[in-house]
Formats: sequence, structure tokens, C-alpha cells
Amino acid sequence: MTQKVLDFIRKQHMLAKGDRVLVGLSGGGDSVALLHFLLSIQRKYSLKLAAVHVNHGIRREAGEDEAFCERLCGKWGIPFVCRRIEPGKLALTKGVGLEEAARAARYELLEQCRQEYGCDRIAVAHHANDNAETMLFQLFRGSGPKGLAGIPAVREYIIRPFLCVRREEISQYLRENGLEHVEDLSNQDLSYTRNRIRAGVVPLAEEICGGAVEHMSRCAGQLRDVWEYLNGQAKAFLGQNAVFEKTGVTISLEELKDLPAALQREVLMESIARVCDTRKDISFINIENIRELLGKDGQKDCELPYGLTARKGYDRLRIYKENLRQEGSGNSDKTCRAGGGNLKPEAGGRCCEDGEAEKNRPASAVPDSYKIPRDGKMILPDGHIFTFRVFSTDKTDEKFMNIPQNDCTKWFDCDKINDHLLLRHRRPGDYLVVRADGGSKSLQDYLVNEKIPRDCRERLWLLADGSHILWVIGHRISMAYRITGETKRILEVHLEEKANGGED
Repeated sequence: MTQKVLDFIRKQHMLAKGDRVLVGLSGGGDSVALLHFLLSIQRKYSLKLAAVHVNHGIRREAGEDEAFCERLCGKWGIPFVCRRIEPGKLALTKGVGLEEAARAARYELLEQCRQEYGCDRIAVAHHANDNAETMLFQLFRGSGPKGLAGIPAVREYIIRPFLCVRREEISQYLRENGLEHVEDLSNQDLSYTRNRIRAGVVPLAEEICGGAVEHMSRCAGQLRDVWEYLNGQAKAFLGQNAVFEKTGVTISLEELKDLPAALQREVLMESIARVCDTRKDISFINIENIRELLGKDGQKDCELPYGLTARKGYDRLRIYKENLRQEGSGNSDKTCRAGGGNLKPEAGGRCCEDGEAEKNRPASAVPDSYKIPRDGKMILPDGHIFTFRVFSTDKTDEKFMNIPQNDCTKWFDCDKINDHLLLRHRRPGDYLVVRADGGSKSLQDYLVNEKIPRDCRERLWLLADGSHILWVIGHRISMAYRITGETKRILEVHLEEKANGGED
């Protein structure tokens, strides 16, 4: 293993003589093995090592893990620093899951420590199994070449020397060197998607095809080469055929239409990433919606995440942010242009669509609605089972901080609900808030943009507060009711499996 990792370090140009390396040390087996390995080659590379432990304060054992890391570094003569974060608060503030908030905060702290202590590199202990799990997760999500490329061996100042070895090899290294470490019991919690992939999918893949983890790791490297080439070509194209401004980008349409499909998609993705400074939540469907515009006549629009609009003109494509909030007469009512339809505020701030599709839908298509209890269970005639409960927030409870991220359970700020909630099918004038700044979209336009088949739209269940849709069941929720740091009471809505005899 030592020789394999040394060869990988040389191939990836991870280390140079005299580098100062900051090691991310959780206390788990992988990070302990990495710190020990770097200590073993310290003289070879004239390295200066330090370790940083990030205490998330989530698990009961967090204090014990911190103490273990401090003792280990004292024993090995390695400078040690600990930083503490509260990912639960960050998750609430940013509207993301606990795991994602913790990860982002951890890397931010690592970079802060790198700068503070003048280090050249940050070493973290991801290995080949982590890479395979990431590839599978991205594959299941329908990710493109960049997502399937897995975890990069080198990214800016971050290096991953163990990315070339399997978890079993690291375990053997720990045994051979008599290295103690702590166990993170959350890795056995199968409520996390990654743990289910780790415990079930990867072992099955190895059983079907021996060496599957190594094969996937090699494939990830090849896909990264492909994506880096595509991305380089996209950046070169944009440099010659696009103009970037503060609020958007304008691209020459004639040149864009002539590109091969793969390069065209990467140009569009790179354009959006520059405008909103992230690729997160930009889906394949979003990109394909833009590509569909390119073949249409006249001026056409489509909406994108982060409040972006793609507008195809006669000779150019613009992707830009638009301020949809209009001020007037001291009011701040929300208006929104969505797919050519106008949303106009009604009394009480409700919105209705001025579109023929909704106006002309016959009244007979609107079925009965069902008033929901704030606590309890409801079984609908078609067999769907919903459970509801209201509880007060306890910001010291780690379970509270872990906002559900699945399609069947959603949390809402209970105190933001105005009317009696209904479970019902769609009605004219339904809308939902799709942006943090209050920008809204008619339900009709949302269903069309999501390519939900017409015959399915009438059967979709909606959780509604008047005309405001809190949740398109099985799909997205309205941003207006999301959990924040100011939330005092939470309404949890859970969709169970259908009761026996329920129709599809």
C-alpha cells in the first residue's frame, strides 16, 4: 500500500519537497492512517505536518473524539488545532440538510486554518470506496460527466493521497501498524443514502464483478479527463462568443447552435455556473429546456433555478437574473412572469394566472378537497395515507437540525400558514413561491416546466394554504414555508405507502 500511494502522489503531483501539510483528522481509521502515512514519509519529502480536528458537536462522542485526536498528535509530536462548528444552525440558515451544511463548514474551516498557519496543502482521507460510492450516488441522481467523475485527487490546495486504495487496504494498514482509532457509529445509520450504498450496493457490485471498486475508480479518472477536456473547450468557446455582465451572459446563437450536443450542454452549464456561482441544483432537464429554445422561432423564454431566465432572441441567447419584485404605492406585492403568463396579486396577496389553460379547465375537473388535522392520520379514497404532526423546535436536538431531504416527508414553518390547510387537486389560480426573495410561479407553469404529463396533473395531490401550494406531493415545496432560524413550530407531513386496495 505504501508504494502504491507514493506512486499515486508522484503521478498526481500532490507533494513537493518542504511542503507544509495540514491533515484533516477526524479520529476515524482513514484519517489516522493518513496522518501516520504522511508521518512515515515526512523525511522523504521534508514535510512539516499539522493536524486539524473539526468538532461538529452533533454526536455524543464528539468530545471524546476531539480528546483522542489531541492525545494522538501529542504522542506523535504533531501540532494540533481544533475548531468547533454548529452545523444545525448553518443548515437552518442556508436551507440545506445537516450533512451538507457540516461538509461545507468543514472545508471552509480547513481552508481558514491553511491560510492561518501558512500551509501549502490540505490532506484528507477519501479512498477508492468513497469514490465508488460517490459515483453510484451521482449516477442514481442522473448526473452528467462531471458528477460521474467522482472525487478529484487534487482540487486547488486539497489532496487525497488515499484515493488509489480501497477501504480494506487501509484497514490492513491500521492492523499492521497497531493504530488505534475511534468508530463513528453514524456510518452504520442506514437512514443516510451513502451508508445504504456502502452497506448494500457496493458489496453486491464486488460480488457480481470482483474489483468493481477499483474499476469504478479508474473509470472516474477517465470521465474526469473527458469532462476537463469538455469544460476547457466550453471556456474557450465562451471566451470568443459570449459577453459576461454582472447579472448575466449573452451568447452568440449562430455559433452555439452549431456545437455538438455534449459541448453545447457544457457551454450552457458553464454559463449558468458563472452567473450564479454554482452548478448545484442545475439539472439535465434545465439544460435541455434551454436547448429546446434554440430550435424555436422568434423570442422564447424558460425559467431556471436561482431566479435565472434563459431568453432566446433572433441572434443571441441571454441567461440572466431578473428582479421580479415591483414596488408601488408603498406596497411590495409580488409579480412574476412565468412562461409568458402573468401573475397578478389578488386581495390578500393571493396570485392568479391570466392564462387560458387554467381558465378554460371545466369545473367538473376539480374534485373534492380534504381538510387536514394538525396532528393525526388521514387515509384518502385512493389509498394514499398521510400523517401530520406539529411540534415545537428544540435547537439543541440533533434530530431537529436534520431537516428531511426525501420526497415523502416535509417540514413547514407552522406559524406562516394563514388558512386551514387542504389536501386537494389543482385549481385555477394555484401558485407556489420558487425563490428565496419571494418570486412565485403559477402551478400550471411549474407542472409544464417539470414535464409532468398532462393526464397526471389532475391526479396530483397538493397541500394548499388557500391558493398558495405548500407542497406538490412528491415534488417541490414552496420556499415561503421553509424552516429558518426563526421557526418556532414545525408542521411535519409524511406520505406513507398506499393502503391495500388503493388505486394508482
